[in-house]
Amino acid sequence: MSHWIMGIFAGLLGLAGLLMAGAARDFGILAFGLSLSLFGVLFCWWMIKTAYDEAERGTDTAREQP
Repeated sequence: MSHWIMGIFAGLLGLAGLLMAGAARDFGILAFGLSLSLFGVLFCWWMIKTAYDEAERGTDTAREQP
């Protein structure tokens, strides 16, 4: 359940970053907003990767045990 909460939180951070970048009037806010949205996307991708890695490890151990 915590994976869902962290994924939703990262998605909201990414969306907030895009909104900040879209309304930016200077380069600092633009860079921070784009960085925040990039962090949200990369964090979600990392969570998906770890979920698939855990699933693969679970099926491998199930095959090895009689």
